[in-house]
Amino acid sequence: MPLLKPRSSDVSWTAVLFALLGIVLAGFAVAQTGPATESGVFLIRAGGRNIGTERFQIRQVATGWEATGELQLEVPGGTRVTETCTLRLDAAWKPASYQREQQSPRKGTLSADFRPEGTRLTAKTDTASEEQIFLLPERELVVLDTNFFHHYGLLLRQYDVARPGPQNFHVFVPQEATPSTISVVLLGKESLAINGAPAELNHFQASTEDIKIEIWATDQREIRRIEIPQATLEIVRQSR
Repeated sequence: MPLLKPRSSDVSWTAVLFALLGIVLAGFAVAQTGPATESGVFLIRAGGRNIGTERFQIRQVATGWEATGELQLEVPGGTRVTETCTLRLDAAWKPASYQREQQSPRKGTLSADFRPEGTRLTAKTDTASEEQIFLLPERELVVLDTNFFHHYGLLLRQYDVARPGPQNFHVFVPQEATPSTISVVLLGKESLAINGAPAELNHFQASTEDIKIEIWATDQREIRRIEIPQATLEIVRQSR
């Protein structure tokens, strides 16, 4: 079934992460770890240059979980990108709905409604609307929008530290309209300087056949740093 393709106005710094996935899935146990509410700001750097920020909040609600983000980017050529997103999940981290709104360089929305009979993905701009319905796995499904890095925090919360070794996840990338997979492993504790202060953090590695994403987080799965060497990207949690 053909999938809805991303629009040319979308800026996807990490879309390459999911280009050629081929990981064999294995079962995993959900470990609901993390604070009931988490909020913060990521500084985004590309090629050693500051290019933007991402403000986010993850909070527990009556129906499960809600994660929101606001992205501000200055891309090459002086174009400013402004986007917001809202991801809602049930108590077992199963996605219920997702919406991403782009305010600039042009207005547009991308929304996904996750249902057992099929996921409805809709893209709208001021001049056009496109819709696709397709089937996704019912279990162990993770949403990773390649523009919003707090989604990796949701991924880490589902990693079961009681079961060492790689754990594999179904992934849905909304802006690529691509179902795929990703593998996560906890490599151990490491000392890292974050904003000039030393911290003892858990080093996770998320990988596909082609890309490795290095993630450092607290015991509560609060991300402090992400590195994607192949994309020359660094994402650092800012001090409050």
